[in-house]
Amino acid sequence: MKLVFDASALLNLIRSAGSSAFNHLKGNYILFLTLYEVGNALWREATLLKRISVSEALSLLESISNICKIMNTINPHNNLLVMKLAHELRITYYDSSYIIASYELNAGLVTDDEKLRKKILLSEKTLIKALGRRISVYSTGELLR
Repeated sequence: MKLVFDASALLNLIRSAGSSAFNHLKGNYILFLTLYEVGNALWREATLLKRISVSEALSLLESISNICKIMNTINPHNNLLVMKLAHELRITYYDSSYIIASYELNAGLVTDDEKLRKKILLSEKTLIKALGRRISVYSTGELLR
């Protein structure tokens, strides 16, 4: 099964699964913006929240950058559909781009963003109307079971 990982899932999977994350990520997909989102999350943890040191953030970002080399980096092709879906579901354009990329690849979406997961699950009829089918959504916890 093909999978698209959003930033929350990518970061959580690498943190929780360590080196076995490789098996889940190899050959799967991230968006071009995913590394920027991960970098921003690490910056926030180090600079604003002081949960990790800057050297820990740099080390983790380097590891994630290396792991992403075994993944396919893509962007959704239909930006108009991304906007339309973002509007209909009242979600960010970023979140919508992950859904549309999953749709275009006929792949599952892996996200640990509970708000996004809920929105996808509760909006199944809207997604089927807009896309012609449902989107399968998974958490990293489900993936690791």
